[in-house]
Amino acid sequence: MQFTKQLLSWLPMFFLLALATGCEREDFDIANNTDFPPSILSSFPSANGRVVAGDFDVRVIFADGTVSPLASATVTLMDSAMNVITTQSRDLTGIQDSLVIEGSSFGAADLAVGVYNLDISVTDAKGQTTETAFTFEISNLPYPANHDAIFIAGAFNGWGADPLTLVSDNIWEIQNVDLQGEAWKLKNCADWCDEDWGDAQCNGFMVSNFADGGNGDTQCGYSGLVNIRFNDQTLSYSVTPAVSYASNTQSLYLLGTFNNFEGSEYQFALVDDNRWVLEEVLLTPGDQFKMAEMPDFQGINYGDNENDGIAERYGSNIVYPDTEAEGYYSITFNDRSLAYELTFLRPAAPESVGIIGDATPNGWDSDTDMTDEGNGVYTITIELTDGVVKFRANDNWDLNWGGTEFPNGTAVVNGGDIPVVAGKYKVTLDINNLTYSFQEDAGIASIGLVGDATPGGWDNDTPLTDNGDGTWSALIGLGTGSAKFRANGNWDVNWGAGDFPSGTGTQGGADIPVTAGIYLITLNPVTGAYSFTPASIGIIGDATPGGWDADTDLTLNPDVMGEVSGQITLTDGEAKFRANDAWDYDWGGSEFPAGTAAFKGPNIPVTAGTYTVRFNVNTLAYNFDE
Repeated sequence: MQFTKQLLSWLPMFFLLALATGCEREDFDIANNTDFPPSILSSFPSANGRVVAGDFDVRVIFADGTVSPLASATVTLMDSAMNVITTQSRDLTGIQDSLVIEGSSFGAADLAVGVYNLDISVTDAKGQTTETAFTFEISNLPYPANHDAIFIAGAFNGWGADPLTLVSDNIWEIQNVDLQGEAWKLKNCADWCDEDWGDAQCNGFMVSNFADGGNGDTQCGYSGLVNIRFNDQTLSYSVTPAVSYASNTQSLYLLGTFNNFEGSEYQFALVDDNRWVLEEVLLTPGDQFKMAEMPDFQGINYGDNENDGIAERYGSNIVYPDTEAEGYYSITFNDRSLAYELTFLRPAAPESVGIIGDATPNGWDSDTDMTDEGNGVYTITIELTDGVVKFRANDNWDLNWGGTEFPNGTAVVNGGDIPVVAGKYKVTLDINNLTYSFQEDAGIASIGLVGDATPGGWDNDTPLTDNGDGTWSALIGLGTGSAKFRANGNWDVNWGAGDFPSGTGTQGGADIPVTAGIYLITLNPVTGAYSFTPASIGIIGDATPGGWDADTDLTLNPDVMGEVSGQITLTDGEAKFRANDAWDYDWGGSEFPAGTAAFKGPNIPVTAGTYTVRFNVNTLAYNFDE
């Protein structure tokens, strides 16, 4: 299915949302400016800007409201010692007007490199005046820019200083750099003597080290040979594959109702001369969007006024028709011809997903429907025979997935039949990540954690609790070592992986490397997803310094697995232990100064004194030692 010019020709009339309106920087909202002092919309040279040495004109644009239109303006150019080079005054009219001093009238081409001053004054018909004064620089740089030099430094070059080249107004570029997936920054001098920039958020905009809170390194996973462009005015930047493709825009983003017309999530890639491609976006009937040079509307944006598949600069929003179903599309855009095209990829969310094939109970005649677990994950426990299977959506072959591997593999759209060995399996298909698994189902009555990092070692499971929502969890103190999850106290069904503190375990997978600590541990046996979330343990009660309002946290004992301790002055009263400053996990007991706590047990009676308090989350033993 192609969403082409033919389809676009019958789109409904587009309306420009105020949220999405992009405008030239020199445009002005005249309708709302009825009786304000006059405004200086723009000037060239600009404040603190740079002008390339040679002939240039001084240009200033003014605006005002209809109630008090423009009357007159004066512009004065001076050198660094405030000696007047030229000054010009003229009468203005209307709600927008300009004053231009031609470079030939004051010998602009002969002015020396250096700092200059510009004074601007404008008055309206009511005598209201606006004035400004600023400096700018005449530079030997080939284009205007805010800095004399820009360098890149990072792990790839030992945090040295590779120079960028000024290639157009405020745009610096370096080509054929391999960032190696590591951290990097830009800076304006080779030895970190002044300003540097980083993008810790990976949102396409650099942050200065002079900003509130400073900045961080740019570590966004870029690797392979790339070209980097940086705008030292807007602080936007782009990292693109080092291929010599022509383009009329520095970068391209899709902005729409699906991301509040802001953000870098949907960034196009330049794949050929002037041809940009966004691989995938989910469109819902009524969605409105534009292509934009930046992840907001500060730069040029492209809409479509005629609904004909040819965009216009600052055109109306493009609307995805109400008559179309929700689905995933790729979008191509030519920044020279301004032609764009949407290509259908697949439906958004199938009404149903099933498993079918001669290995299934229904053979090739009908699907056995799977359970929608949400987020594109479908599961089923099913008895299979030797044979082959496939997955398909909506009981037809328009959208189906196959593969070549068993019991785990990559789901391929319209792929081959998956070979299956007879058995009872928990089958999982993830249509977002395009993976599937056939996990032998031995009937899970219990799940435990086992390994040399656990209290029971490799011989005895530390049990997890069935939460009733498909997940199992427990709060456990662990040592440094290895662990795995297993079902029913044996190795017929087990989960492991090489990732910590979270990952996706697979049947018979690797041992999980564990660092000592107390963790809230969770496993989803269907998907294999697990997490080890660090937990704090504290003591609370009217006998403690924080009363019943705040925990007094205890410190992990590195020598005793699962034990925490702390020296605390207590008063007569009661106390309990709990995790993470909440009542999901708490323990109490009836004995003092030592005993064995119970989950959700009674308050512990406490006698006033200063104690070394110890509590072990594994054994539940507690002590109050004076």
